[in-house]
Amino acid sequence: MENNLGREHSSIAITPDLSPENINSYINNLELIRKNTHKVEFLIIRNKTIDKDEYQKLAKRIMESLNGKLPCILHFDNLDSFVRMDDLISKSYGVHFTSSLLKELKKNDLLRYFKKKKVFGGSCHNEKEISLASNLGLNYCILGPVKDKLVEKKIITKGMGWDKFSDMAKKYPIKSYAIGGLSNDDLEIASKHYACGIAGISMFNQSS
Repeated sequence: MENNLGREHSSIAITPDLSPENINSYINNLELIRKNTHKVEFLIIRNKTIDKDEYQKLAKRIMESLNGKLPCILHFDNLDSFVRMDDLISKSYGVHFTSSLLKELKKNDLLRYFKKKKVFGGSCHNEKEISLASNLGLNYCILGPVKDKLVEKKIITKGMGWDKFSDMAKKYPIKSYAIGGLSNDDLEIASKHYACGIAGISMFNQSS
């Protein structure tokens, strides 16, 4: 499918967990993201904790507040929610799938959205998942974690490292964005390892 993403190295901002209580602080932060000196390609409105009806309300509010000034990608971790939010998807920039949902998808599930020039992406953690995302015809993948996740100096999640990231990013035609303990300071090293940019909640929190 045609790739609708820009060619420049850029960032993907991801919201922390949504809730009705923190939505106002999110919206206040969106203007700062738009003014970020580093290019933010789009915002993924992430959902890990609330039901689909509440997510739909909050995602709609965020998109309306931005009024097209920052493209918004919807986040899905189950097929039922994806199928039932057709109207909201039509108003969004596109859709991001979790790695578990990628395994349930078929290319036919996405064809009608491809025709509408929507951007589709997925979370990938290994070569099997990036191969699946590529075969589905997605525009991009978020690949990682690159760096180790540490809590009190103990490794909680082992990162794949830049060399492994680079090997996979070179092998597959899909645009790969790096994630996992990264900040805007990592854009240069990411580009040297075949990343199209970096992604993460830190991109949402950084305003400069």
